Amino acid sequence: MANNGEIDNLIIEIGQGIHGAPGQLNLDDETLRRVDDRMIEIFSDRTIEQIAQEVIDKMYGTGDERALKLGIMYNIVQNHINIELGYPKRRDLNEKQIEILANRAIEGEFGEGMERKKKLDQFFKRVMNKVFELEGDDRRYDLNRLYIEEYINKLYTNEITDEEVKAAVGELLYKFIRNKVNEMNGNNNRFQLNQECIDVLAEETILLEFSEGEERKEKLGELYPFVQNKVNEILGIDEILDINVNPWYLNLEN
Repeated sequence: MANNGEIDNLIIEIGQGIHGAPGQLNLDDETLRRVDDRMIEIFSDRTIEQIAQEVIDKMYGTGDERALKLGIMYNIVQNHINIELGYPKRRDLNEKQIEILANRAIEGEFGEGMERKKKLDQFFKRVMNKVFELEGDDRRYDLNRLYIEEYINKLYTNEITDEEVKAAVGELLYKFIRNKVNEMNGNNNRFQLNQECIDVLAEETILLEFSEGEERKEKLGELYPFVQNKVNEILGIDEILDINVNPWYLNLEN
């Protein structure tokens, strides 16, 4: 089995194009695995942001040369650059690359909460599912489900039906979504919500469906203190918000 010195020499040769084009290296699967693992080690002393700056500074060349020199880190770094520059294009990430981001997220590289969600962009749910797995947390994002705000907007613009929303998110979240759409339409009809609905909204809030701070207050509206108190209870936060108004459609006794 090749040692690290031999793998390091092989990585240099890969960067020179000796072993083929990106994604088409003339190496066996075990050697490719060892190259990937070594590349992860090599780049572990720098954040994705720092590596991206090195790319911008032309330290890895351009085109195929850049892809070969960055190896398994290439798509990750290119996505970061595109996000920072506001480019919509994203390169797909495989499970190993998602695991790289998950480990870096656990180490705190991408911050917490909405900061992490913004930096991980469209890969946030996949990365967080891996984080949950690595940390032994049973929570999981449904990768096939849109964000609640997207369902609200699509239902409001008639791009999706009530039945489709209900099938996607379940009865309790559907009621919240339909109530928000009715509110947007100036319609006073509301589904009655109960404690079970508040519990579900709290779990969704912990998964950042309703952002943080003032944005969370705006998205949850008059339900905010009820949901936030449940969130605090679940997270063991010793804070109870005052509730001045109980919405007429909220009945916590059933």
